[in-house]
Amino acid sequence: MIITKSISRFARNTLDCLNYVRELKDLGIGIIFEKENINTLDAKGEVLLTILSSLAQDESRSISENCTWEIRRRFETGKHKMSTKRFLGYDTDENGKLVINRTQEPIVIRLY
Repeated sequence: MIITKSISRFARNTLDCLNYVRELKDLGIGIIFEKENINTLDAKGEVLLTILSSLAQDESRSISENCTWEIRRRFETGKHKMSTKRFLGYDTDENGKLVINRTQEPIVIRLY
């Protein structure tokens, strides 16, 4: 028995999900999806799995498209999004611009 959190964590698309479930089912291994409360060894499990995995696939595609749109929009407006938490030698000011961190400057000079 395999226990997984959700369909979207198990496979990236509907076809892969169904193929993996069928292969495991042929080997006598069932999968329980906790979030959706589906057991693949049940008779109704595969039908419900098909519907819900299609929804999960579409949601994943939508999130990806939204992220891509956001990145393109930032490029068009000239804004960047950069985390400086692990960025040695620089910080961001209140406007999001990179500024030199003077306390870390000697370390950066020594490294280079």
